[in-house]
Order: sequence, then C-alpha cells, then structure tokens
Amino acid sequence: MEELMSGAHPAGSSVELPLVGYGATYDEGTVYEDPSLGASMSVMGSLSPATAPPGVTRLDGLPERYVDLGPLGSGGMGEVRRVRDRELNRSMALKVIKAKVRADPQTLARFVEEAQVTAQLQHPGVVPVHELGRLADGRLYFTMQEIRGRTLRQVLLEVHEHAREGGSTPSATGWTFRRLIDAFRRVCETVAYAHSRGVVHRDLKPQNIMVGDFGEVLVLDWGLAKVLGRLQLDESVGFEPIETARTQDASLATVAGKVSGTPAYMPPEQVQGMRELLGPATDVYGLGAVLFELLSGHPPFRGTNAYDVLSRVVEGRMEPIEGNLPVPRELERVARRALSIEPAARYADARGLAVDVADWLEGARLEEQARAVVAQADELLPHIDELRQEAVALREQARRVLDPLRPHDPAEAKKPGWRLEDKAEQLDSQARLVDLTYVRTLYSALNLAPDLPEAHDRLADHFHSQHVEAELKRDPGAAARAELQLRAHDRGRYASYLEGTGALSLRTDPPGAEVRLHRYEPQDRRLEPVFDQVLGTTPLTGVRLPQGSYLLTLHAPGRSEVRYPVLIERGAHWDGVPPGEAEPLAIPLPEVKDLGPDDVYVPAGWFISGGDPEAADGLPRRRLWVDGFVVRRFPVTNAEYLAFLNALVAEGREEEALRHAPAERLSGPDTAQRRLVYGRDDGGAFVLKSDEDGVEWQMDWPVCQIDWTNAVAFAEAAGSGWRLPHDQEWEKAARGVDGRYFPWGDFFESTWACTVRSHSGTPCWASVHDYPEDVSPYEVRGLVGNVRDWCWNPYDRVGPAEDTRLLFALSGSENPDFKMVRGGAWGSVPALCRPTGRFANRPDQRYTMIGFRMARPLGPTLR
Repeated sequence: MEELMSGAHPAGSSVELPLVGYGATYDEGTVYEDPSLGASMSVMGSLSPATAPPGVTRLDGLPERYVDLGPLGSGGMGEVRRVRDRELNRSMALKVIKAKVRADPQTLARFVEEAQVTAQLQHPGVVPVHELGRLADGRLYFTMQEIRGRTLRQVLLEVHEHAREGGSTPSATGWTFRRLIDAFRRVCETVAYAHSRGVVHRDLKPQNIMVGDFGEVLVLDWGLAKVLGRLQLDESVGFEPIETARTQDASLATVAGKVSGTPAYMPPEQVQGMRELLGPATDVYGLGAVLFELLSGHPPFRGTNAYDVLSRVVEGRMEPIEGNLPVPRELERVARRALSIEPAARYADARGLAVDVADWLEGARLEEQARAVVAQADELLPHIDELRQEAVALREQARRVLDPLRPHDPAEAKKPGWRLEDKAEQLDSQARLVDLTYVRTLYSALNLAPDLPEAHDRLADHFHSQHVEAELKRDPGAAARAELQLRAHDRGRYASYLEGTGALSLRTDPPGAEVRLHRYEPQDRRLEPVFDQVLGTTPLTGVRLPQGSYLLTLHAPGRSEVRYPVLIERGAHWDGVPPGEAEPLAIPLPEVKDLGPDDVYVPAGWFISGGDPEAADGLPRRRLWVDGFVVRRFPVTNAEYLAFLNALVAEGREEEALRHAPAERLSGPDTAQRRLVYGRDDGGAFVLKSDEDGVEWQMDWPVCQIDWTNAVAFAEAAGSGWRLPHDQEWEKAARGVDGRYFPWGDFFESTWACTVRSHSGTPCWASVHDYPEDVSPYEVRGLVGNVRDWCWNPYDRVGPAEDTRLLFALSGSENPDFKMVRGGAWGSVPALCRPTGRFANRPDQRYTMIGFRMARPLGPTLR
C-alpha cells in the first residue's frame, strides 16, 4: 500500500486497492500512474511505437504466421506487442495475457470479454480485432490493428501549452481548440454506439483515447467494459446486444464489491462500488471529465493521493473550469451536466452528449465563417480612414486658397478652393458608402453567428461613434436610434457611457463658496434652470452627476452671485483645467463693488462654439476655452450714446463728435455732407428726432448706424478697460457652455426676440428692456433680436482651433479688414438671428441693424 500511495510501482505491476470507507476494492489490472490524477494505466493505454529495451526477450509460442517485433505497452492484466502478419504482410498489435494471471478465471473471462466486446463493436472509433487465440504455452491473445499516433491527453496538453505561450494560431502539429472538441465529438459518438449495443466502457479518460496520424480517433482499452443486461438496453436503436462468455455464464461475472477505473474520471456511484447503478450515465460522467480536461487542461478532481481524489469525487469538490483557453459557456454547461453527482441529472447516454457537442461545433464552424466575414469588414476600415484623411487634407488645401481671399474678391479667384472642397465632399460621400458596406458586412457575420462577440463589439464601436456625433449635433432622433443600436450590440464595454454619468470639480477664489445646483430642464420649449440641490462648498472634487446641462450659482459673503453653467457629458469630467495646464483654474468671485448693476460676469472655462447647421456662415462644433470677462447686459442705448457725443461737444471736440455721430449708410466720408440720424438743439447738443418716415426714436432703443470705429471710440472713452467683445466671447455670453442654438434653448419663438416676425405691424427697434425672454444663461439680454453687435476681431473664415484658449490682441483698431458682427436684428428673418451665425462688415460701414455692446476684463466697475 505504501508503494502504491508513493506512485513507485513498476509500470507493469498488478495491485489491489481497498477503498477505505466505501467497503470495496479496485480489482487487479490497474496501475497507479500519477498521484495528481489518481490515474490507472491499462494494457492498451498507449499504442505508440516503442523500441524494446535491451534484454527484452521475444515472445515465445506465437503462431507461425506472426513475427514478434517487440513490446508496445504493458498493464496489470496483459501486455501489447507489435507483430508482423506474414500472410497479410502487415504490422499489427497483439495483446497477450500475462503468465502470472493466466490461471485466474475472472482475469481470463475479462480478457476474453475485452476481445469479444472490442471485436463486436464494429465502429470507426473502435480498434478492429482480427483474431482471438492461444500461444503455445496456453496463454490467450488477440490481435488488432496497430494505430500510430498520440493520446488525446498529449494533444490537449500541447494545445493548452500553445495557448499559455500566447499562441492564437494552430499548434505546431496543427491542432486547434475546435479540432480538439471535434475529436471529442467522435469519441462521444463511439461511446454512444457502444451504449446502443449494451456496452459501458467504465474507464474513459484522455489516456484511453488515441488520435491517429491520419485523423483516426479511437476509444481504447475496453478491458473494464461492462455488458448490460437486456433490460438496460435502449431497444429503439435496433442493434443486437453484445454477447460474450461472461454474459452467457453467470459464474464468470465480475465479483461484487470490487470496482475498476481511474479515480479522477470515475463517477461517485462507481467510486462507492454501487455496481447496480453502473450504466451509460457512468460513461457520460467519464466523458464529462474528459471534456472538463479539454476545456481547462487538467482533470476535474486532483489531490495528493488516490484517496484524496476519491473523496473529492464523492463530495463533488470539483476544480474550477478555467485554464489557458477561453471556456465557451455552452461547453461548460455541457461538461457540468455530464459531471452531475446524480446519474439521473446527466445525459441518459453518450448520444445526447454527442448531439450537444455537435451543435456547439456547428455553431463554432459558423463562428469561424463569421469571423472570416468580420475580417473582410476589417479590411474596409483602412480604406474608410484613407478617404477621410484625404478629404481632411483637401479641405486644408482649400482653406489655404480661400482664407487669404476677401469676400468681395472675384469668384474666379475662389474657384480653385471650391474645387478642392467639392472633391473633399466627394471623398466623404465615398467614405460614408464604404462605411455602410462595413456595417452590412458585420450584420452578415451576425447572420451566421448571432452571438459573435467580434461583430457585436465592432458594431457597438460604430454606433457609439454615431451616438456621440448625434449628441454633438443636438439631434435627439438620431441619438435615440444610435443608442438603441448601441444597447443592442454592447456587451458591457459601454455600460458606463450608457449610464450617462460624469463628474464635476470646481475651485473658487476665495474658496468656501456655497454651490447650488440647478438642472436645465425643458419647459414650454425653453431650457429653464430648476433647483436640484446644494452640492456643498468649494473646492469640489469629482462630484458624480448625471449627464446633462446645469447652472451652478456660487454664493459667498461680500461677493456677487456668480452664474457658472457647466456641461456634464457622458463619462467626462468637468475639471476646469485650461488647455496646456495641469491644475484647475480657481474661478474668481468678484466683490460686489466690482460689478455695476448691468455688468454681467462670464467666468472662465470651456464652452461649445459653433455646431449649428442652420446658422449663417456658422463654424463646426468645437470646444474652446475663454478666459473670464465682463459684458454689458444690454447693447449701448441712444441715451448712452448721446451722452458720449455731447461730452465731446462740451469739450470742444465738435469735429470728433460729428465723425462719431450716427448717420445714414449712404452718406459720404465728408462729415459736412453726412445726413445725421440725430438732431441738434439750439445749444448744439445732439438730440433725438423723428426720422423721415415719422418714427420717433426712443432713448432706450439701441444705438445704430454707427461704424466699428465709432463703437471703439465710445468704449475707449468709457475707460476701465472697456472694449468691444471678441466674437467668441460674444457667443459664449449668448449661448452658455452647452451648445444650445439660442440663449434659451433650441426652439425659436418669434415673440421671444425682436425680429422681423415679432411685430404685428411694421418691424422696428424696441427698448432694450423689452423681450425679457431674449436672455442668456448669464442673463445677458437682446442677443437674438433688436440690433446686432460689432465685435473687436477681424473676420476669420475658419475660426479658432479645437481645444484651444482664445487669445487675441487689443491693438490694431486701424485694421481695415472686415470686422465680425454677431447677433440677430429687428429686420432679420429667424435664420439670420441664430447666435452662431457670423456676419462681416467693413469697419467704416453703418447699418440700421448694427449697434454694439461692451466687454472688459474682470476688475473695477465702470463709473
């Protein structure tokens, strides 16, 4: 017993192992081979060619037709030798009973039964038996086909080792996981045939399965096979039952209380010697153990010795099904069912197991075809990228041609740039068509294998990109369609994205400001801030918030309330870090004295510029950083402008006052010839008067019919750093940060701003205090209607680059280039009143629909 437990027996020794606690013993014919497996080595455990070691004698007493070529293998009951059949001129395997057991009736009966069972199982998966006979000394032998190849265990170890080393291609000998499972299917079919003939193998394990060099898959070693009585057979199959000497003579039946098999592959009923329960489900368990080893690379039960293994079998303490290869869930389910402790919970026989494995293989075959289709789709991606990159390059070439040109330059000068843009659009169209082919090809792969992860992952990536683009374009319909498709194909990688949460971090100067959170919600076609909660006091770090647009109001003693809109995007972090910097910018909280009653503070930070497809000369959507500034709530009014002109007159600067006075657009450059809009009183002061149509101008109307230089002069006279706003500052002040199309949301309503459709009668200017609905998230007024605003910067066809910080010089007021103009006006249709729309005018031109408002850095208030 000590030798057995140490695994130190000679390879051919015969042992008897009492099953402690189970009242049974192993019968002779098993050899304990591997303590980690509890394995037994039967006489046909390996038929690989072997060279007889020195000193091995030839087998005596062979019939004349056979020539002994040496040993192939040995076990407890017999040995296998290679022989040559002189008559047929072929090599064969000859199994002969060992001399020391030839007198044991049970051993003889088992030997004969093995030969007869194997011979009667006429199936491609069973080694053919050719002859049963006796040697000259009376020992029994039988001959059979010699198979050259390897055991299934050797092959599975090769496949798993190849996978462990990172191999995703077939192993050195051409084996793949699918081919391994296909060999197992053939094993199941062989055993199913045996079950149909009333035979149970009882010792199924990878070592007893031979894989030939030419595709053969053979179940070996039927020496422990049990022939079932007729009552245990499936009569529907139609095969004749196996008849052997022991089925015809009860005296030769296996002695009760002894069990045979290999511990790691034996079902509990076989371990416990419950011979009355042994049947096809016994082999199903063994096949389940083989499948387990194919999936994981090791047997389902391992221990320090045979008793440890047997205890684990009975208690069901199975190893995890995991190894170097991905474990298909369906095959894991098959293996676990086959390894059920209760026989009734397993497959009834190997046929049911074979069907499930075949179904998986058919699915695997279709998956291979589907993966080939996915590979075809992947081949389209470089072409799509190439088309898009070429389109980008052409647009850059077009930009270099068109940017230097002025709007009034002749069309002939612009045509080369237009052609480049047209070619770029053609390439984009081609890319869209190829992209559509890419998606259709992936769907073709799913038609073959509906659960193919590779196709679903690629489609999830595709629809994620579409969803991002749709949300950027503020297209809820397209976003909903893309999200539906994304959810259908996502297998977990986009769970966080679909959850739609982000994070907020905020610092203020000084710290300690209370932060009140308002969520923008649609109400009657407007986005209205609805109080949600107090987030705490600054600094805030990584506060989780659902995706959406929010208004934070910051409150601190002695400081003005600050309105701070934020956009929390899916999976994104609003951290307030300027471009090129590593730390968040602390938002200054202005003291109450730093802001006048109509001064509006726009804090520094990111905002969404452009992106409105209906805007006149609008820019593509881009994210820009704009430093903090102050802007006037209203455009400059007639009252304010009259005060400016009359101050000049009072200072004796009459000529300068006349140059800056509002005048009709068609007036000449000579101030003496201009037709002024304002009148003069007897003292020479500028006053309002009725125009030629009899319209009485009002003091709280916005000033108009002044040129860019007049607006700059007014701002310079105001002092304290006042100036005209940059057009991107103007856009941020008008739209906030979330990319909305209008100051109040995405829906245009004529009665909310002073435009051409806002009047029941003749369109006209309005008081800057009218139309309170025309208000931005920062509470700047009159941005969609009344008058447009001159901006400081020259017209720029392409605008600032994505993810950059807005920088501009405050010098160069003499620049004659076209200047930017932003906003809507009383005489404009809605399409020309969108805040992302851009206009350009010469700085010396005057219009009835253009006025201005002022901006400045955060600092002392205007006095």
